[in-house]
Amino acid sequence: MHVVVAGAGGIGGAIAGEVAFSGRQVSVIDAWADHVEAIRADGLRLTGPSRQGERTARLPAWHIDEWPRLAPIDLLVIAAKAFDNQWLAPLLAPRLADAATVISAQNGVNEPLLAELLGSERVIGTVVLFPAEALGPGLVRLDRHPTLQIGELDGTRTDRLEQVSSTLGPGIDVAASDNIWGAIWSKLVMNCMSNPVNAVLGGRARVCREQPGPRRVSLACGSEAVAVGQAQGHQIEPVSGIDAERILVGGAGGPGADDLAADWEATAAEVGEVKGSMPTDIERGRKTEIDSFSGFVRLEGMRLGIPTPANDAVYEMVGEIESGARVPSPQNLGELLKALG
Repeated sequence: MHVVVAGAGGIGGAIAGEVAFSGRQVSVIDAWADHVEAIRADGLRLTGPSRQGERTARLPAWHIDEWPRLAPIDLLVIAAKAFDNQWLAPLLAPRLADAATVISAQNGVNEPLLAELLGSERVIGTVVLFPAEALGPGLVRLDRHPTLQIGELDGTRTDRLEQVSSTLGPGIDVAASDNIWGAIWSKLVMNCMSNPVNAVLGGRARVCREQPGPRRVSLACGSEAVAVGQAQGHQIEPVSGIDAERILVGGAGGPGADDLAADWEATAAEVGEVKGSMPTDIERGRKTEIDSFSGFVRLEGMRLGIPTPANDAVYEMVGEIESGARVPSPQNLGELLKALG
């Protein structure tokens, strides 16, 4: 099985490195030229969490315009930013083997687009359950042991899931699910409750859980996201151990709101000092994935006739920050709270 990881930043680099350490055949392809050259020269270095300290994986690395040189791909792991899928998937399509499998190790709900571009029979659902960050060319830091959840889009259990798990392991924990859509939406709900809100307020992930004002915005965003996901027919898995139905009702200020707020606050310790990908992207002047978080919930809400004022407000503010018309600041909280009514 030839594994190709497209986008070897934090998550993609961690996956590629662990697959390489397991002795599997894996290559990476990336648009970050310095990163590719560093991997070619000195290998892909992974740091933490491991008793071995910093480890170096030796594996083929390709610049994005070298895609025709890739050997046929049996398992394609797309780990680039979600907004790159529209051009990246068709670019790599000619290199896919006839029975190739494709997984999205990305934020957002990307499976429908990938199925459209690459064939629904090739795509399985995936949820990334660990944080990682590219610290510089050729160097990736893992904050937790790599863990993925995978599942067939129709909910069936197949031999293919076992094959993917075996191919990626043993350095990556891979769990199969018969409710992968519920898991994908659980991750989306959590991202809407944290990443974009942190980007607007300029804080770390725990702020949206510990402080009353940001927590109220966070829970309102979560409630709207759950409403949209349920309207699509998904049975959303718990979010940080909290039942999605509680977030739907309590996040909108309904029964159980106080208990929900207390339980959400209690989860702050699990995120530690993580900022999140979106605040980091803003700090580095990069395009954010807001269209895959609040923007996605907003558009689906409009399509289904479900109001999403909290996500609308966050979406608009992130856009203003990207354009330079606003800066991330705790002072943006007042406008967010006003949007909640």
